[in-house]
Amino acid sequence: MRTEIRGIDLKKLVIGVIFLIFSLTAPFFLPSAYVYLLGMMFLFLIFVISWDVIIGYTGQVNLGHTVFIGLGAYTAALLQVPSRFQGSIDFLASMPKAPIPISILAGGIVAGLFGLAIGVITLRLKGYYFALVTAILPLVFMKSLYVFSDIFGGEEGFSIGLERSLAESTTLRYYYAFAIFLISFIALYIIVNSRIGLRFRAVRDDEDLAESIGVNVVKYKVLSFVVSSFFAGIGGAAIVHYRITIGPDLYDIPLMLLIILAAVIGGLGTLYGPLFGGIVVYLLKNWWLQSLLPVIPSWLPINDDVILYAILIAVGVLAPEGVWEKIKEFLRERSGSKSSRRS
Repeated sequence: MRTEIRGIDLKKLVIGVIFLIFSLTAPFFLPSAYVYLLGMMFLFLIFVISWDVIIGYTGQVNLGHTVFIGLGAYTAALLQVPSRFQGSIDFLASMPKAPIPISILAGGIVAGLFGLAIGVITLRLKGYYFALVTAILPLVFMKSLYVFSDIFGGEEGFSIGLERSLAESTTLRYYYAFAIFLISFIALYIIVNSRIGLRFRAVRDDEDLAESIGVNVVKYKVLSFVVSSFFAGIGGAAIVHYRITIGPDLYDIPLMLLIILAAVIGGLGTLYGPLFGGIVVYLLKNWWLQSLLPVIPSWLPINDDVILYAILIAVGVLAPEGVWEKIKEFLRERSGSKSSRRS
């Protein structure tokens, strides 16, 4: 049975159409609280698929992805509340508030430029040195925000004000979040399926071979890092305008672990896999596990984070290629066994 027509995977197309229909109609049959949660999920998915570009397509382990999320978020927040520069950088305090689309785009640009600066310096390193450097970035970022707490709000963060949210109503905010996610996904899909994406995969599969056939390895490593950082910044800036607050949870270690868990569950280097993993992990963390925890005995030292990290370990051992790939393999085997029985 053919599942592909002129390069279009029919299974992916059907799943995509179902996902699109559900996303567009969800506010009509779900309570407002769940609509708000799903809107946050769409922005979390941007974090996951943007991380997949650098690790899944280029093979570079970036453990500091939340720094670029935080850079985008704080850029957008400060563009909406420039008065926080009062007493520190006075000439910036008199800036007018930026329009929301400009604010979100600026968040992506600042994160992308920072990614360029870090990438040019560190992506010449091979092995795990790049991962070690990026692992330190969140600690440096965190300390900087605490040192300049008058501007950045320190541990408590600050609010940009309800009037600077994506929209007044939860439903309209949800649709804006979905639109930002959809644009980001389409843009990343085009990039990873272009000639640039082919070079990313060549670098991932064998750097020496890629270099021998004329691929500038460092250039494409840096390019993938910039692309990944830019979209992380877009997601961070958008989430600030969605929830109207900024705080340390947008650059902390638990968020990085959730991103890793989502991408690993789905399968790296596919975009679709991390998308699937991101949906599962976000809903597990913020919805499904909340109803499970009350039935767990209080004497057991278990919370939602412990359960999620246990899942990460289990997936790493049992399905290192990702649950999404396991599901596809199971469906292929089932389809093959049915075909053999018919013959």
